[in-house]
Amino acid sequence: MPYHHKIRSRIFLSYPLLGLLLSLFMITFLILAFESLERQVMGAYLVEELEHFIQLADRSPALSIQQSKNWTAYKVEDGKLPDEISFLSTYPEGIHDVEHGQHVYDVVIKAHNQTHYYIVYDDTGFETLEYNLITYLVAAVFIILWLATWYGLWLSKKVIEPIATLARRIKTLNPENSTEYLSEDYTNDEVGMLALEFDAYKERLQVLVQREREFTGNASHELRTPLAIIMAASEGLLLRDLPDDIRPRIERIQRSAIEMKERLATLLRLARSPVSTSEATDKIELTAIIDRLIEDHRSLLDKQVQVIKRVNGPPSINASPPIISMLMGNLIRNAFIYTSQGTVTISLGEHAFEVTDTGQGIDTDEINRIFERGYRGASSQGSGLGLAISKRICEYYGWQLKIDSVKDQGTQVQWLFNSSSIS
Repeated sequence: MPYHHKIRSRIFLSYPLLGLLLSLFMITFLILAFESLERQVMGAYLVEELEHFIQLADRSPALSIQQSKNWTAYKVEDGKLPDEISFLSTYPEGIHDVEHGQHVYDVVIKAHNQTHYYIVYDDTGFETLEYNLITYLVAAVFIILWLATWYGLWLSKKVIEPIATLARRIKTLNPENSTEYLSEDYTNDEVGMLALEFDAYKERLQVLVQREREFTGNASHELRTPLAIIMAASEGLLLRDLPDDIRPRIERIQRSAIEMKERLATLLRLARSPVSTSEATDKIELTAIIDRLIEDHRSLLDKQVQVIKRVNGPPSINASPPIISMLMGNLIRNAFIYTSQGTVTISLGEHAFEVTDTGQGIDTDEINRIFERGYRGASSQGSGLGLAISKRICEYYGWQLKIDSVKDQGTQVQWLFNSSSIS
C-alpha cells in the first residue's frame, strides 16, 4: 500500500488531530455532565423547597407566596396565576426548564388538595456561568491544539532524525568499503535493525560486485590468448601474396580481432565506476567510422533496402574508438536486421547521431522495456543485450539514448551527446 505523505507529516498531524478529538470529547462530556448534574441537584433542591412551602401553606391557609434569595414559591387556588408567572399557565406538573424574555428559569409544579403550587428559580446567572465555562473550555481547546502542534513538530523531528541521518549515510556509502558498517552507530531499535539490514545487503552487493569483476577479469585474460593467435595468424597471412578476393577478408578478420581486444578493455571499464575526466581523453571523429560500420554490417541488410547517409557538421567525441564503434554498431545493426524494405537513414549532426528506418517498428507496450537487459520482444531476433549495452555506455558517459517507434512504420533511434563530450 503506497503512502503519499512523509512519515514526519503523518506523525506531526496525528498529535493535533488527537488533541482535537480528545478536546471535543472532553467538552461534550463536561457539558452533558454539567447539565445532568444541574438538573438533578437543582430539581431535588426545588422539590424539597416546594414540599416545605406546601407544608407551611397547609398550616397557614392565608399564605400564597414565599420568597427567598434564590427562588419564589406560589400557591394558586383558583387557577389564575399571578402576572409574573402567567407564562407558566400551559405547563403541566413536573420539573421544567423555561426560557422567558431574557431569563432562564427552573420551575417545579405540583398539585395538592386541588391547589397548584409553583416554585420558580431564576437560573440566568447559572446559565451565564455555564456559558463562561464553555468559553474557557473552547480556549483550552485552542491551547491544547497549539501545544499538540508544537509537540508534534518537535517529536516528529526527533523520531525522523535517526532515519534521515541513516538515509544520508546510505547516500554517501561506498559499497566497496568492506570496513564501514552502518549498524555500529545505532542501538538495537527499529532504525538499528534497518541499518543492520542495509549492512547485510551491502555485503551481498560486495559479493556480486566481486563476482562480476572476477568474471570480467577472467574473461579478458582467457580471451587474450586466442585473440593474439588470430591477430598473429592474420598478420602472417597478410604478409603473403594473397588473391585480391581473399586479402580484404583477412584484413577484416585482423580488424575485428583488434576491435574485439579493445572492446574487452572497454567492457571492463563499463563494469566499474562512472567515467572520469582523466579517463575520457580520446577524441574521435564519428564520420570516420560510419562507413566502416555500414560495410561491416552490410551482410545483414536486405537487397531491397537503401542506405542513406547524411553528415552535417560532424563533431569529435571525447571517448575511445571501441566505445563509439560498439554504440553506433548496435544501432546500425538493429536497423539493418529489422528493415526488409524501404530505407535506413543514418544522420550525423553537431549534437546527435540518428538512425531512422522503415522497418517493422516496436509495439507500444514493448518500447518501455526495450532497454532492459535480456528483454526480447515478440519479433526479436537477437539476445536482448545490444540496446542494454548501448544504454549502459550512454549512462557511463552522460549521454542520452532515445527511441521513437510506430508499429509497421519504422523506428528512430537518437544518440544525443552532452556538451562535455563534444570537443
